[in-house]
Amino acid sequence: MIVRRFVSLSLLIVALVSSLCGSQKNFACDRKAPTTAKYGLCNVSLSYEARAKDLVSRLSLTEKFQQLVNKSTGVPRLGVPPYEWWSEALHGVSDVGPGIKTS
Repeated sequence: MIVRRFVSLSLLIVALVSSLCGSQKNFACDRKAPTTAKYGLCNVSLSYEARAKDLVSRLSLTEKFQQLVNKSTGVPRLGVPPYEWWSEALHGVSDVGPGIKTS
C-alpha cells in the first residue's frame, strides 16, 4: 500500500515537473524569438490593415484553410497558437460549446 502511494506520488511529481519545464513555445512578436519579432505584423507603427496583410501573406494556402474551421490548428512557425472559436459569440451571445468562456 505504501509502495503504491509512493509510486503514484512520484509519477505525479514527474508529470508536474515535466509540464512546468517543458519546451517553451514561440509566440508571434515575442522579443525572445528573433525569427518572428522582425515580421511586419509585429511592427506596432504600421496600421492594423498593414499588419493583417503581412500576417495573411505569410500563411500558406493550407494554413489559411486551417484557420477557417471551428478549432484552428494554429501556425507554430509564425508563433500563432491553436484556438477554439466555437463560443466566441461571433453570431450572438453564447456560453455553450467547447470554446472559451469569459464569465
